[in-house]
Amino acid sequence: MEYIVGADIGGTWIRVAICPIDLKIDNIISKVTNTPKENEFSISNTIISLLTQLLVENNIEKDQLLGIGIASAGPLNLETGEVFNNANLGFKEIPLKKPIQDRFPEIPIYLINDGNASVLAIHYFEADDDEKDDLVYITMSTGIGGGVICDGRLLLGKDGNAAEIGHGIVNRHSNFQCNCGAFGCWEVYSSGTGIKNRALEAIKTSTLSSRILMFMIDNDESKIAAKEIFQAARGGDKFSKSIVEQCVFYTKVGVGLVNNFYDCSSIYFGGAMMKDSDLILPPLIEQFSTEPILFTINHPPRLKKTNYLDEIGLMGALTLVKYKLEGNQILA
Repeated sequence: MEYIVGADIGGTWIRVAICPIDLKIDNIISKVTNTPKENEFSISNTIISLLTQLLVENNIEKDQLLGIGIASAGPLNLETGEVFNNANLGFKEIPLKKPIQDRFPEIPIYLINDGNASVLAIHYFEADDDEKDDLVYITMSTGIGGGVICDGRLLLGKDGNAAEIGHGIVNRHSNFQCNCGAFGCWEVYSSGTGIKNRALEAIKTSTLSSRILMFMIDNDESKIAAKEIFQAARGGDKFSKSIVEQCVFYTKVGVGLVNNFYDCSSIYFGGAMMKDSDLILPPLIEQFSTEPILFTINHPPRLKKTNYLDEIGLMGALTLVKYKLEGNQILA
């Protein structure tokens, strides 16, 4: 039997999977571990280790592998196989392809931005037929990223970084600096990292009650994170609700810009923050259903949550290999 391999590299987790070329969801076998940040080779070495474990545990030989897809937070240099100017992986420049190719020299390796990989997975596993040609995926997690299929083609750009939507400037007067170095990125306000940082900054001067939040974190501000902010907001904490409302507002701005640029049929959301989608998606859906013109000039897209929150990037890396081997026109 012949197999394909996928790896998904995020700011918090690395996932590696192996699956027969038929790519049926029930046949995907995967492993996951925390993203190491000791040195610039930690990530590639971790992928090699997880893949080797999968091969040994499932009695699969290297010569049964048809290809390896690697989905990573970007930006990426597809020519050199490296990450550059990254905001969340610990190092600005990280070699990915060469260390893995050295360990598996006969196997084709395909590198892709994790947002682009995820939209491929939505396309293959989830999208309705009338969505497939004009489709956007947005991840809201440690950072914010995206992937775009427009007119039936995956948009890549000159380096493969065409949909770095999280680093679009949504507030040019902002004093908040993103990990990328710019000020006022969408990621600064609406990612998990951004929400945490905005809360830590605002709580020093806010007059809104944060009693519920402070009770939840034992009055230790160092324990503030997006998860606690959403939980406290759900319980009625006024300070936390204000942070969530800010996140949602700038997500409306971001979604509006995305729709203006790509005129998409549907936008699927994923990432860790979609575990709190009940506080994010309903106001977005209401806005773009009732008064979209405040944020987008184009007809509004359908807004949905992926069913594969944690695994979508990994599934996209596998889909990339399948589509490459089959010569799928979406990658033409």
